[in-house]
Amino acid sequence: MKNYKHILAVAMVMVSFAFTSCSEEDLVKEPLDELNSDNYWENETNASLALTTAYQRLNGGTWSHTEVNYVVENFRSDMTKSGADVIANYPDQNAFSTYSVVDNNTRMKTYWDSSYRGINAANQVIYNVGLMTDEQIPSDAKQQIIAEAKFLRGYFHFRLLMNWEQIVIFDFLPQVADELSQPLSTRENAWDAIEKDFTEAAADLPVSYDAINRGRATRGAALAFLGKSHLNQLDWNSAATTLKQVIDLGVYELVDDFSSLFDVSNEATNPNNTETIFDIAYTYNEVNGGNVIYAGIPNFAASEMGGWEAMLPTQKLLAEMKSEGRISIEIGANSGLNKFDDRSYGSIFFNDEDVVIYGDTYEDVFGVDSDKPGWKKFLHRDELYPNSWRSDINTPLMRYADVLLMYAEALNESGSGDPLPYINEVRERAFLPPTTATGQQGIREQIMHERAVEFALEGQRFYDLRRWGEAIMTDAITNSGKTGASNFNFADDAFLPIPADEKLNNPNID
Repeated sequence: MKNYKHILAVAMVMVSFAFTSCSEEDLVKEPLDELNSDNYWENETNASLALTTAYQRLNGGTWSHTEVNYVVENFRSDMTKSGADVIANYPDQNAFSTYSVVDNNTRMKTYWDSSYRGINAANQVIYNVGLMTDEQIPSDAKQQIIAEAKFLRGYFHFRLLMNWEQIVIFDFLPQVADELSQPLSTRENAWDAIEKDFTEAAADLPVSYDAINRGRATRGAALAFLGKSHLNQLDWNSAATTLKQVIDLGVYELVDDFSSLFDVSNEATNPNNTETIFDIAYTYNEVNGGNVIYAGIPNFAASEMGGWEAMLPTQKLLAEMKSEGRISIEIGANSGLNKFDDRSYGSIFFNDEDVVIYGDTYEDVFGVDSDKPGWKKFLHRDELYPNSWRSDINTPLMRYADVLLMYAEALNESGSGDPLPYINEVRERAFLPPTTATGQQGIREQIMHERAVEFALEGQRFYDLRRWGEAIMTDAITNSGKTGASNFNFADDAFLPIPADEKLNNPNID
């Protein structure tokens, strides 16, 4: 099998079927390339291509990567805000930053629909590969393909449940029209379905792959998301037990250079990357005259850098980044940077003499006395636009740093072990001394700080705040300094509204 990024490009040419969200129309039509037709599910090659299409559903589509996924997952936090382009031109995106999302918001609907397309793609694989005979596909290949599809189905349901209080669970492939309209599941039942998929996937997935298959879902990925599922239900003991299994696999460790995780030099398909457990692969490749993915470098870059400035860090994030300085003369030896937490220099551009922006100083680019921060994460290291608008920088969905900090949180909240070694492991990579935090509350606050600076613009902060409770979330957002922060109301904004179209088309949803 060819390398993972190439697979995505090939699939768009060879797999002309595009999974769509379930509708009665889809069940009635009988196109020649219909996936459940007898002429498709007949060999391992076609089963693998169908699985690749399910993977491809992760990327959100050509424009949706940054204009939908990043908007939904980042704009609602206290540390990311709309930039000038979004404020001027895209009210449906800005609504997330100003806590004014309504049920007909187009970005929200796209996120919902694309998640269910991913679920449908995974269900097609699980159901149809499950029916294939030993003559059509070897049993070991069949088992692994189904396990990967279960992981993907679990992940798509997981990301829906992180954004909506209730969702529709499709843990089966609808066969008749009546099965298309399902009621909303209780939150407990939805978590049960997600945990079942991750658990069953972990049992059948390999710990690692050879070089050409790196990037596929592994046992560690399934266990890490299972642990994250427990954590977000405040099931601290189960989270600790599951996350310890990831650590005990012995295949992950933090990379030395934090910034390399976000600039294409060191991602999951790179054998030197021991930290990224699962990510979304992107490529420069064009297929039939179109780009496979648009990862939105202009969206991330500030206007002073020539970007569109769709999203910006808040001053609150900058202050959090600069809240700790270095005390050892050896600190910064690898990066050559001084003064602040190394993660600040790997995540944002800000007014500091150690900040270099493509050969220029911060003041050369942003102006003398400017205090405006801009994103550095997900920009190339040497040139802003090395390939026009497209980017081959992957988006990490799970990193080992997350496993370590989640495990520390689970230990601290459950009182079942010492969380400090795992916090300090993450801090050491940032060239910071061991934490001096003591007591459950002090350690809790330290974990909150580490997660804020470690995962900026990685779609974690809003969900972390919600997990830590209404009081913490409300205080963080209303005191963020963001335009529209005063609109935030936990009861209305902790979760998104069910899309209007879904309520209109599904008689089982009020």
